[in-house]
Amino acid sequence: MLERIIPIHPDNDFSRTERIMQGYEAIFILNPETGEEDQTGLIDKYKTLVGSNGGQVVHHTTWGRRKLAYEVKKHDFGFYHLFYMDRTPDALRALENSFRIDDNVIKWMSVSVEDVEKEHADFERLKTEGSLAQKLSEG
Repeated sequence: MLERIIPIHPDNDFSRTERIMQGYEAIFILNPETGEEDQTGLIDKYKTLVGSNGGQVVHHTTWGRRKLAYEVKKHDFGFYHLFYMDRTPDALRALENSFRIDDNVIKWMSVSVEDVEKEHADFERLKTEGSLAQKLSEG
């Protein structure tokens, strides 16, 4: 966890310290033929995998079954899931390796984020208020 000092007023030395959790955002799309119980099992497996490699899934968001922008592995739909994880490279590497060999994962992507909590809060705000809310309600 990083600490960042943020000046409250530019004319004086009053400031506050803010804790920032750097981490990763991993989005993955599961095969649309995967049942709900199987999805739950896969999510638990991935969370356990991250934990056993020293990491932690801080937030997990499910978008549900969505239409893909283009066909992926002969599928037009998929179940979207999003993990926000702490910054543990070994855990991310293990998760990505699992995604590569698991036939249930049809597409995935992971990126580094500066502040996990801020990214998650921004995503949740977009999901309820922004253009993403409209797209999620259409599906």
